[in-house]
Amino acid sequence: MEQTHSRKFKRLRKVLKNFALLWPSLKKFNSDNGFFLASGITFNILVNLIPFIMLLLAVAGTYLYNHQAVLDHLHAYFRDMAPALDPKIMKYLTDVIQTRHVVGVIGFIALLWFSTFVFGALQIAFNIVFPVEKGRRMLSGIGIDLLMILLAGILLFISMFLSSSMAALKSYHGQIPVVLGPAVQWILRYALPFIFTVCMFFLIYKIIPNKKVHYRSALQAAFLTGLLWELTKHLFTLYVVHIGHSSILYGPLNTVVLFVLWVYYSSAIVIVGGEFAYLLEEERLGS
Repeated sequence: MEQTHSRKFKRLRKVLKNFALLWPSLKKFNSDNGFFLASGITFNILVNLIPFIMLLLAVAGTYLYNHQAVLDHLHAYFRDMAPALDPKIMKYLTDVIQTRHVVGVIGFIALLWFSTFVFGALQIAFNIVFPVEKGRRMLSGIGIDLLMILLAGILLFISMFLSSSMAALKSYHGQIPVVLGPAVQWILRYALPFIFTVCMFFLIYKIIPNKKVHYRSALQAAFLTGLLWELTKHLFTLYVVHIGHSSILYGPLNTVVLFVLWVYYSSAIVIVGGEFAYLLEEERLGS
């Protein structure tokens, strides 16, 4: 019994010691020009939003095509948000709906293509973080990018969908249906999205670096990054649902500005997590 408690205490002390590497990770992040690397990843993510919106509009076009009331609502929204751009936006939206099939195909191909740029930027950043003198060959790099689009994309979608849908239900109806008890609500809104987020970051730290990363180092880095990312994700959701519409700093564009900053923050903490994984590997190999 005493040996069991001693073993658990040693394991706990080792975990706490590992998380003490967070400050050195931040220092290495600064020395590696982490904010500059994060800006490159952010740019590629924002560019990737263009084909994503095209694909989203094409999918929604089937619904919008037969619902004039929805188009009228969008017209009123764009008129209030950007009066000068309203005619051009509505013309573009109407054109997208009319050619939704072509736009959908183009959007899907462009989304697939530009998504490889996001993971390519991550590979470049991790080559500096770990550090790696020589990157992957072009074909293997593209293969890794496509694999990560499939795996990480699914996990990210599930995590975002669970959090946003539960928040929307709560804000729209005042409370989530009674069928879902408090424990189930907490699991669906916080626990499950956190698990999917950690799995996503685990794949990122385990697969993307062109260097072998032990599963324990990747998992601890994924846990830290997932915790930081989930925290700001819920803060951003609360802002959009309860505060964003009444903000006077940037007016209706305030949510867009905050979204860009959130993407930048997300890119930065992914790199910080990479620094943390690198130091954990150095600690493991040195011990």
